[in-house]
Amino acid sequence: MKKYDIALFDLDGTLSESGEGILYCVRKIFEETGRPLPDEKTLGTFIGPPMYDSLRRCGFSHEDAEAGVVIYKRNFLENGIFKNKLYPGMMELLVDLKENGVTIGVATTKYYPFAERIIGMLGTSELFDFVGGATSGTERRTKAKVIDYTLENLGCTDRSRAVMIGDTKYDAEGAALTGVDFIGCLYGYGTRSEMENFCPGAVFVESVPEIRKLIL
Repeated sequence: MKKYDIALFDLDGTLSESGEGILYCVRKIFEETGRPLPDEKTLGTFIGPPMYDSLRRCGFSHEDAEAGVVIYKRNFLENGIFKNKLYPGMMELLVDLKENGVTIGVATTKYYPFAERIIGMLGTSELFDFVGGATSGTERRTKAKVIDYTLENLGCTDRSRAVMIGDTKYDAEGAALTGVDFIGCLYGYGTRSEMENFCPGAVFVESVPEIRKLIL
């Protein structure tokens, strides 16, 4: 008997390597607004959370952060979106889960139209039962809200049979707040200690193939 009926995957740093494209677009925000570029450690924190929130943490006003998001989206569509690739073994894992009766979805705080397009570019659209992403407003910006939304659309009635797979503290926190188990991906962009702080019961994997034994 499989351990979970529903598996939700984060996108950036879990399904796909996307850091190069994201950071390219973040640098464009600072370049086009004439602001000094943050150090590499700070830039790394832009991978995962909503872009607006990251810009606010870097001192942008509400208006400037909103304008920065517009710059980000433009550059992402023109260039950044093409710098995505599946992690090794991910396609095989998704096919295996589907063949074993697991309902799989995407739960990401990436802007939904971008998430849907990336999933298509990666050749995985047919494998996912639902793609849950963020809205441009405040309706669905946090990971917890996206997880709730995705589970509702997947018809989840027992959250003990659902698991969130992600690579950052935002994924771990979202799982804890919504009452689902969490698998932390150490091959992504976050750290084990950060994820454990938000979800003490988390389990961790070093590579994509290891996820299989934790779900089936």
